[in-house]
Amino acid sequence: MNLNSLLVSTDPDQQVANDVSQSLTMYDLKYANFVDHALQKAADDFEREKKFSDQNLLKLYKLFNGTFERALDLYEQRRVTQISTVNTIITEPCKNADEASWLMQVKGHSGALYTLFPEINYCTCSAFRQQVLTDRSAFTCKHVLAVWLASVDKEKLLHQQLMQKQFDSLLLHQASDERDTF
Repeated sequence: MNLNSLLVSTDPDQQVANDVSQSLTMYDLKYANFVDHALQKAADDFEREKKFSDQNLLKLYKLFNGTFERALDLYEQRRVTQISTVNTIITEPCKNADEASWLMQVKGHSGALYTLFPEINYCTCSAFRQQVLTDRSAFTCKHVLAVWLASVDKEKLLHQQLMQKQFDSLLLHQASDERDTF
């Protein structure tokens, strides 16, 4: 999908998105709530229409700029995999991080694998570390957004089943990587 063709909009909601994204910083609570609302609305619309509308794609592009375009590319190339101990894709939301029974993995364009926890805005990639945590110039990274996109449109979400022992090992490996990162 070419997002450049969507950049001109007369939609009043889009004007609000432009105003909010320009007047608030990435770390204002209002901005985080605005982002959550935009993502939830896009997910609800997708559930109803079975596709992402041009209007929602434009709003997300305006919120996340080039990060969204790169996330959309990862999503469309089916580079997101849900890893769990069951043989089907888990569709219910994660109610509590301690009860999560799956992980998400994104294969970056470089071939690197990024393992993410469900519904958590955190990634081990260098862009997240630099732009989100250090510079505070971005709200999230392309890997987190690609996971969100694939979680909404499960048709493009790959699935890998692991034995419980393998899954536990992956969790331990991820925790070890987190300690080494900081």
